[in-house]
Amino acid sequence: MSISFLPPIQPYHPVTFRERGVVVPFTTPLLVGTRARPAAKGGLELIIPNPSGLPGVYVLEWRSIPRLCHPTLHDRQLSERIASVYNITPMTIREIARAVAAEGLAGEDARHAALASAGSDKRDRTITNFTLLMTLVDQVGLFRNAPPNEPNAQLRARQTVAHVAARIDRTADWVASALESMGDALAIVGVEGQPDPGRVPRIMDVLRGTCAALKAWSGPNSQEDRAAYVRMICSAAEYTLSLADECVARARALTADLAGLLREWAVDPQDIAHRATRAEWLLDGWEQICQIWRCAEDDPARIAALVEIAGLVPVIPREARDWTGTAEQIDPIMRFRRTIPLNEDWRTGARVFELIARNEHIRAATC
Repeated sequence: MSISFLPPIQPYHPVTFRERGVVVPFTTPLLVGTRARPAAKGGLELIIPNPSGLPGVYVLEWRSIPRLCHPTLHDRQLSERIASVYNITPMTIREIARAVAAEGLAGEDARHAALASAGSDKRDRTITNFTLLMTLVDQVGLFRNAPPNEPNAQLRARQTVAHVAARIDRTADWVASALESMGDALAIVGVEGQPDPGRVPRIMDVLRGTCAALKAWSGPNSQEDRAAYVRMICSAAEYTLSLADECVARARALTADLAGLLREWAVDPQDIAHRATRAEWLLDGWEQICQIWRCAEDDPARIAALVEIAGLVPVIPREARDWTGTAEQIDPIMRFRRTIPLNEDWRTGARVFELIARNEHIRAATC
């Protein structure tokens, strides 16, 4: 590869999450941790962490991927399908990547995981939709004095929907459809009273567990360089989790007055849907980091994983302070400059084909 194909390195602290882009689950080692975002003049851009280990990123046209490396078949298919999408969000990337994985292009484990996760998302939407409907019934309170189970839940729901529709000057069909769409938007975080949390709270639990595992491995007698990496990674993760907690709480608080929320939905449904996805934007990239750590089974592999993870810790855009009211920022840049042998990955020193196998395993764990 000729270095003349690459544009200059530039400082990288995005203002918005869309400017930061969305992590694409590539399996090619050099592409791990890269992000996609819409380009100013149309099309897409690929944001790649500086492979020298220094601060900054490379911003390339999407079609430049083959000039940067030799992508796997999975990655070629993934990049081709993403190239036609302009609305880049964590959800759209996940759905496209899941469809590619479901074809077996990242291995059988990833194929089975992709099919299973599609069913899990559908279950989350069903549970959230039902919980919203029952919450509306309780909030409206038409049946507070009725005997238990009289009338039955289905009839209570229909009568409640008709009552709310009259109050907000909409049809019952519109209210039912709006509740379903709101449930689809909120399923990622879940709602109060929901028996099973959504995808975002599950990822947050995994990230908390990874922080605990990192600290336990580092321990009080750890070497200072190792402890410094763990402190940096865990500080960034814990700050991200605090912001995500706030965003989840605010999203769930939207349902405290469902009749009022339905009025807002009639005016601007996209604003409510966007507020429901803020925590997902914050956590983008962390699930992959957790799996990189989980795949490291001994001390040499964990030390290499620390170096790799340090270069992948997501930068928190300034937009986060508008979402949560905080102005704190974290600079995650702590990287080594290294010289590596042929056929080894620049971040970890591992053999390239071993890393591809590992990355396919990560695809199975993050579908």
